[in-house]
Amino acid sequence: MLYKVLDKGVYRDFVKALISEYEFIGPKKKDKSEHDFVLIKDISELDTNYMRTTIPPAKKILFPPNEQLVAYELGENINVRSVVESSKKILFGINAWDINGMNFLDEFFTTDFIDENYISKRKKLIVIGMDSEPTETNFSPSIGAEYAKDGFDIYLTELKNRYFVRIATPKGNEILEKYTKVNDAIAEDFKEYNKYMDNYRMKFKMSVDIKSFYDDFESIYDNGDFWKKIAKDCYSCGSCNLVCPTCFCFNVKDDIELNLKNGKKIREWDSCMIPEYGLVAGGHNFRPDKENRLKKRYRCKLKTFIDKFGKYACVGCGRCIEACLAKINIAEDINLVKKEVSI
Repeated sequence: MLYKVLDKGVYRDFVKALISEYEFIGPKKKDKSEHDFVLIKDISELDTNYMRTTIPPAKKILFPPNEQLVAYELGENINVRSVVESSKKILFGINAWDINGMNFLDEFFTTDFIDENYISKRKKLIVIGMDSEPTETNFSPSIGAEYAKDGFDIYLTELKNRYFVRIATPKGNEILEKYTKVNDAIAEDFKEYNKYMDNYRMKFKMSVDIKSFYDDFESIYDNGDFWKKIAKDCYSCGSCNLVCPTCFCFNVKDDIELNLKNGKKIREWDSCMIPEYGLVAGGHNFRPDKENRLKKRYRCKLKTFIDKFGKYACVGCGRCIEACLAKINIAEDINLVKKEVSI
């Protein structure tokens, strides 16, 4: 890791140069309360002072909601070809918890099987992170996700008259050397940065008692009354999955043209919370009720990948809390597990 400082006087010129040279994805104000990460053509469109983005930027870029995987032609011979589409992009202004969400997807899509569609996009993505203000539902410090130590090329933290710059890759260093001028960080810069981070962490108002969840979860796993109480208002709509930075479930379907000779396989986001997710041929459903589905979701987010990757499949961003029509709150439920076991 290299540590530099970027003067605020040259910041705008740096960003303008990147916008002119790259396909530049950054936060743009969508309405009074939300931003979206979209293609930025001019610096006037860029607004890094955001709190809410409904769909996580890295997830929709690297793992699109709808993506062609295969094209095929049917005839005397069957021709099948993989479709892998990617282009060099800059993802600018992504915050720490969404970077950590992307880091989780990196592991998922490269551990048991190398997903070429995902990894081809990831290799060409230049990531420039920035801190953003947390929402009232954000509990990422409890998960250890409010700070990103890797997964980015450059990370900018705004101080009084300069940006504290962490450079994690040679690619990031090359971009800074090519498009702007930076100086080595000195002791005073580190001191101000540490003070900023201490104050920044105090802005997160929600917290969870996650320390003993791994064991406590097993003790209430078969407690049907507890899960009925937790899931009683769930609509099984899947909104929580769609806005989650780490949810990876997908369905693959065939789209065949009317001539019955050409077709393609499409991957699209799916949700483990909808009733049809566990339905198989013959009419059997492995997850027939909402209590079971919610319980499995919490297990996936907070236990399964501790065993597999040594990390949570949750970054504490709080999007699922805001998106849930029934106001189910994963943070409150984590604390309820502790309370239930302690009674």
